[in-house]
Amino acid sequence: MDADQCRTRIKNFFETLYDRMKTIDEVLVKTAMIEDNESMWAEGSAPDKDGWVTWKLVPAQVSDREIEELEEYIGAKLPQVLKIFLTTYFHYFDEEIGANPVNEKFEGVLEAYNPILADNEYLPFAWDRDRYYIRCIDLKNMPEEEACPVVQIDHEILFDFDEDTTGREELEEVMEVVAENFFEYLDLILEAVSKK
Repeated sequence: MDADQCRTRIKNFFETLYDRMKTIDEVLVKTAMIEDNESMWAEGSAPDKDGWVTWKLVPAQVSDREIEELEEYIGAKLPQVLKIFLTTYFHYFDEEIGANPVNEKFEGVLEAYNPILADNEYLPFAWDRDRYYIRCIDLKNMPEEEACPVVQIDHEILFDFDEDTTGREELEEVMEVVAENFFEYLDLILEAVSKK
């Protein structure tokens, strides 16, 4: 899939997810009022009595240098699909996707980051809904992105591993496959939301 097709598919994912969540319950697209993030407030949205506002998708403004800095920090090159995912929209979706708001670009990836995973070709990008599993893209089949599965690891098991001695083989034994690739993963999220 070329970059334009990838961007179109990811853009449609975000817009569909937002519309579905808003239809299910307006509370699902509310966030605590955060200073300096007014650009993410939906048009006509004002803080309610508890300080919550409806947020909107905002086209992401992320420079190539910011992507390079993220890659340097996590010690891995991002697959094209994840670069496009992080540079299409700023948003407050959290679980399973990882928030990516204007004032904290790459929040989801940074919250999920773990050096043991990154050092062993697993690229963490988000937590699961219950914040029990860390979701990763398995990079061992790169550059064949569509052959890179999304996997997860129980954080309690992960935190028992030693950073200096843990190898990929040990991690493979405890990884669970969630989806065959990142696009299937996004489709599963939309499917789950549709069932609510």
